Amino acid sequence: MHIKIKRNVAVALAIAVLAGILSGCGNKDTSGLIYTTDFKAEDFVDLGAYMGVEIAVAAPGVSDDAVKMYIKNTFSDYAEPVSGRRAEMGDITNIDYEGKLEGVAFAGGTAKGTELIIGSGSFIPGFEEGVVGMEIGQTKDINLAFPDPYKNNPDLSGRDVVFTVTLNGISAPDVTDELVKGLGLTDCDTVEKYEKYVYDNLLVQAQADFEQQKMDEAVAAVEESSRFKEPPEGMVNRLKENLTNTLTSYAQMYGMEPEQYISYAYDSEAEDYGEFLAEQAKLTARRYIMLAAIADKEGISVTEEELEAEFAKMAERYGYESADAYKAEINVDAYREFQLIQKAREFLGENAVVK
Repeated sequence: MHIKIKRNVAVALAIAVLAGILSGCGNKDTSGLIYTTDFKAEDFVDLGAYMGVEIAVAAPGVSDDAVKMYIKNTFSDYAEPVSGRRAEMGDITNIDYEGKLEGVAFAGGTAKGTELIIGSGSFIPGFEEGVVGMEIGQTKDINLAFPDPYKNNPDLSGRDVVFTVTLNGISAPDVTDELVKGLGLTDCDTVEKYEKYVYDNLLVQAQADFEQQKMDEAVAAVEESSRFKEPPEGMVNRLKENLTNTLTSYAQMYGMEPEQYISYAYDSEAEDYGEFLAEQAKLTARRYIMLAAIADKEGISVTEEELEAEFAKMAERYGYESADAYKAEINVDAYREFQLIQKAREFLGENAVVK
């Protein structure tokens, strides 16, 4: 189906991938690699203001729809046809739709008998929300605009369209106390208790996402006001190699060519694969250098005791016999650098002013 919108995974990829930590580096020569600990970071950046930068981040919260969506998804295997009510968030619906641009149906915009889980984000923004509240058998027009850009069909980017949608049926699980008991959760044996459990867990995640976004926005704000020199070539090459190896692995996992996966992950139409990777590596090197310079100014460091504690924790989490066994499989220098960068990110997030 052509009107589905793809997920952007670039942010998650950048954090885990470019660090190059878990890449078997413990078994290869890393003597020629350059890290932020190998030079004075302040020699490569003129820092902008970084204390108390103003950022715009929405306060964390959990809606009733989010709770419904989570619960219905948990028990989706028990979904059965329902009647006598309107479509809600999390419902599994069966729809027909026809999309028109200036009154004319466009390619890929028409289908019959399509299954849509409302709230799944499968369609362009606003489509699924438009189905909420519909009755079985009802037909309605949903006025929308395609995202700009819209890579699946650039001719539709930003264009106003009308989708004529018919709701054929609704399926949803009938969540009962018995189903909840089957989850085996401690002190959570009724639907009411489970709703509270889901709300609390979603709120914890929302708060974690809020803190992450604060860090991201604060880093971006400082980066925008800072001035950079060319980063050390050895550092850029290291980051490029890490990114190349990881993107290649991800591409193989999904049965794609690296160029295809880059298009998916980074929403990019780069013509030169190597040039694109080099540019991403350079941008990451600049960011690492900026954060390392802030760490130097603020006396932020990573002690050997902290590192050893992390190694022990990771070894236990991933089933290694010992911290030393875990260390043998990773690039310790990259891990040390990553921990320092994370501390600097946290510092910026904690000191940012949310508008």
